[in-house]
Amino acid sequence: MNGGVIDLTTKLLRIDTAGDHEQDAIDLVAPLLAEAGFDLTHVPWMPGRGSLVARWNGGGEFVLSGHVDTVPYGQATWAHGPLAAERDGDRLFGRGSSDMKGGVAAMVLASISAARSGARGFTVALTAGEETGCGGARTILSKKAMEAPGILIVGESTANAVRLGHKGATWLELETAGRAAHGSRPDLGVNAIEMLSDAVVGLRELGAGALHPYLGARTTNVGTISGGTQTNLVPDRAQMTVDIRPVPGASHESVREKLANFGSVHTILELPPVWAPTGAESTVTQEILDAVARVTGRQDEPAGVSYFTDAAVLDPTLARSYIIGPGDPDQPHSTDESVSIELVEQSVSVYQSLLEAWNRGQLG
Repeated sequence: MNGGVIDLTTKLLRIDTAGDHEQDAIDLVAPLLAEAGFDLTHVPWMPGRGSLVARWNGGGEFVLSGHVDTVPYGQATWAHGPLAAERDGDRLFGRGSSDMKGGVAAMVLASISAARSGARGFTVALTAGEETGCGGARTILSKKAMEAPGILIVGESTANAVRLGHKGATWLELETAGRAAHGSRPDLGVNAIEMLSDAVVGLRELGAGALHPYLGARTTNVGTISGGTQTNLVPDRAQMTVDIRPVPGASHESVREKLANFGSVHTILELPPVWAPTGAESTVTQEILDAVARVTGRQDEPAGVSYFTDAAVLDPTLARSYIIGPGDPDQPHSTDESVSIELVEQSVSVYQSLLEAWNRGQLG
């Protein structure tokens, strides 16, 4: 089973799902799950972009989840083609190898193994459109295609370490309105770009807010700025987008309020932070840490990740999600993205260990 995971990952990597055609990847894995006895629910999002909910034995509160879309390849030249799925030593190259087709392949094969051993009910959710705001996961919820998970395992890139949550993601657009004038008489106009500059300074003065003990500080990044039509004209319109990564205790609201002092603020994306309880607060967290440690030989300390996941949509409590996947944390979205073959093979055993703990009733 573990050896077959590289073959399945390779097949997934050779399917181009860079912002489209996720259905092609779903169509590859769905027959494998169906043959093992899973009940399948296909959840269309956009043409050619579907998600899949697969229930074993009626489904259940234990959910394994991964996304099958990837980001684009970028402009740089790849030494290994992004769709070639080439191997070099312990590395398997390709767009989505770490983020997160290796994790998806491992989840599928571990789930089939659990089903064949007669496991109690659980669910596998494979989504489209995660990279651009969790569109597939949102559609699963809106169509009521899946019950709310009691425990959600997301197979994102952690090198098979257990991560207990992630920062949120709020993307805002600020539009400033000035007054046009001749470039030689700026005193007669109001410069909308200068208003944006004041907003950027205001964000720096605002600071990060309260620190989360494990997720760290809220971050704010000005991602784009546009405005003006020609050099000798005072610009009367300008826009910028801001990427806020909030943490529990430091939300995005203070950033929104600051930006609203300078113009109109529009929400592009809003995903909350996710964090599972630790220590004496949660025996489930400890059981998950122990189940993974039985495979990796490493007892992970509480930690989170900075990127967002479908957990922000699929977990209504924002406190029952665990991020565990074979991808290398520094590889997602990179040129010549790759994944460790050893870690992908190990992740099958990691997910099997979690499913065994669920089957024994240790996770609820």
